[in-house]
Amino acid sequence: MRIVLLAAAALAFAACNPSTPAADGASTDAKPAATMNHPGMDDTMKSADAADDANMAETPDGYTFHTYPAKIESVHLPQSGTDVWTATASDTSLVEVGDQKDETMPDGKTHHVIKVTPKKSGNATVKFERRASAAADAPVAETRTINFMVH
Repeated sequence: MRIVLLAAAALAFAACNPSTPAADGASTDAKPAATMNHPGMDDTMKSADAADDANMAETPDGYTFHTYPAKIESVHLPQSGTDVWTATASDTSLVEVGDQKDETMPDGKTHHVIKVTPKKSGNATVKFERRASAAADAPVAETRTINFMVH
């Protein structure tokens, strides 16, 4: 019992300590301390979450975001200038599709970035469909299904 209490105290202390800044003044953590210690996420999941936050590449079909409630995730999709992307969540009680806009990436490419906010723990998918126009009867040119594992 004493070991369990010591371990719990050590975890609580570690979670409350701010990260140590790097020599150049930048944080050594890719995310705030509260994110790095999110309950329900093991080190592998935390690493995957940090990697997708820093990612500026297109989000590939079948990609899985390891995330948690209220953390806004960014899905990056290709954009040729006339494409129209729509997003449909498999379970709107688990994830909410939000703002979307075209953004220029550091490499000069334009991505259509769609924000998805997890609401509560569970697994959901969002299906993204690209059409050449906004017409509802326009044929689907591409489909990407992105997974959200909400811890």
